[in-house]
Amino acid sequence: TRIDLPGVGKNLQDRYEVGVVNRVKDDWGILKGAQYKNTDTQYADWLRTKDKYTGSVYGTNGAVLAVIKRSANERSLPDLFCFGVLADFRGYYPGYSKRVVERLNCLTWAVLKAHTNNRAGYVKLKSTNPLERPEINFRYFAEGTPDQNEDLDSVVEGVRFVRDLTRPLIELGVVEEEESPGSEMTSDEQIRDFVRYQSWGHHASCTCAIGPDGASDAVLDSNFRVRGAKGLRVVDASVFPRIPGFFIVSAVYMIGEKAADAILADR
Repeated sequence: TRIDLPGVGKNLQDRYEVGVVNRVKDDWGILKGAQYKNTDTQYADWLRTKDKYTGSVYGTNGAVLAVIKRSANERSLPDLFCFGVLADFRGYYPGYSKRVVERLNCLTWAVLKAHTNNRAGYVKLKSTNPLERPEINFRYFAEGTPDQNEDLDSVVEGVRFVRDLTRPLIELGVVEEEESPGSEMTSDEQIRDFVRYQSWGHHASCTCAIGPDGASDAVLDSNFRVRGAKGLRVVDASVFPRIPGFFIVSAVYMIGEKAADAILADR
C-alpha cells in the first residue's frame, strides 16, 4: 500500500432496472425484415438514408416511447424512467441479444429507478494478482442501505404503472399475454420478489469519489487528482459522490471535458 485512502472501492452505486415482457399477437410490421445483420433489408434502408431522416428501425435507439414520472408524490425528483421497446428484453446476460433477434412479437416495458438510496456496495481486490477478477458486490436493496423498502417499492410502482399502460392493448387483443413477471403475479409482495431477483443495472459508479479536504472517504480532489499521489488522476464514472441523473453518459462526457481543462491548466 502506497497511500491509504479508505474511500477507494466504497460507495458503489447503480440503477435498478427490470423488464415487463409482453407477447403480442403478430410480429411488429415495423420490424419486417429485421435480422439485425448488415445483410438484411432494414440495414439496406438505413445505409441508403442514414444522412437524412428515416423511418428505418436501425436509425433509432430502439425505444418507441418513454415516460418520466415520480414513483410517489413525496419523491423530491422524478425517479422513474419507463420506456417501451419492441423486443423481448430481460436484462443483460451472456447471449441475451438472441431473444431480440429471434422474437419480433414482443413489447417490453423497461422500468428504470433513478436517484436510488443504496450506497453500500463495494469493489475489493481479491489478491495482489492484477489479472484476478475483483470482488464486486452491489448490495442491492435493503442488504445495502436500509430505507424502509423505498427503492423497492418505487420499482414495484413502476411495474404497476406500465401494466396500466398495457391493459388497453390486452383488451384490444394486441397483447396476448404478459410473459414476465406474468399475469398471476399480482400482489405487492409477489412483484417485490420479482424485482429483487430479476432487476439489473449497468451504470456502476461512485467508487472513487471526489470530496472536500478532510473528508474521510474523499479519494479525489476537485481536479480529479488522487489525494496523496503525484501525476495520477481518475476520470470516469467512479468520481461521482452520487450517481447522476437517469443515465450517466452525458455526465461522463462532461467530466472528461472538465478534466481536460484541469490538465491543460496545470501544464
